[in-house]
Amino acid sequence: MDKLVRKIEIPLARRAIEKAGLYIVQEKDLDRLAEVAADAYKDYPLHNWFTKGKYDAKASKLIMQISLKTMTEDAVIYADSEEINGFAVWLPFGFTGSKTLPFLMNGGLSLILHSGLGIIGRLLTYETYAMNLKKEFTDNYDWYLYNLSIRKDAQGKGIASKLMRPMLGFCDDERMVAYLETNKESNVGLYKHYGFDLMKEELIPKTPVTHYSMVRHPKGE
Repeated sequence: MDKLVRKIEIPLARRAIEKAGLYIVQEKDLDRLAEVAADAYKDYPLHNWFTKGKYDAKASKLIMQISLKTMTEDAVIYADSEEINGFAVWLPFGFTGSKTLPFLMNGGLSLILHSGLGIIGRLLTYETYAMNLKKEFTDNYDWYLYNLSIRKDAQGKGIASKLMRPMLGFCDDERMVAYLETNKESNVGLYKHYGFDLMKEELIPKTPVTHYSMVRHPKGE
């Protein structure tokens, strides 16, 4: 990732988030975030495919722990409060995917021991596919919503809006496209509510999982 992006854009986004009264997470919070995400992914088709068709809470938590640790310096990661009822992870323009070595060094071997070597292949297959679509629709000049997770017992209380609106306002101010993907049809309407347009809907090759690519252009364009 471009050093200027790390030095300028990420701090600007973090300041916008702090100004909105949200909590910038710290390294000590990452395990808690992974627990929230693993709970939220209980019925998520993609994670079920990663683990051969059935939900595996430990594997989902490990995937999130490793991903969060790998991208801490390159991402804007924040929660609704220090209690962490929900959180969001955004990656700035220029992100083209996680690097294999840092992934392995941050716990990837534990994931392999738990789920078998095949899970790494499935993760890489999906990321290659997803990043190719992101490049197709934004040329990687976007703020990428990597993750939005709300605790099951905290859903329906406005936390998603609390997390989404400040960052989307920042994208509007910066005249930046926002990009995301989801693998649940029920999420598409939620993101349309925030101004995202559905760009593509298709089955991920050689899987039963549907992929929805969504783009939001800054307001005023």
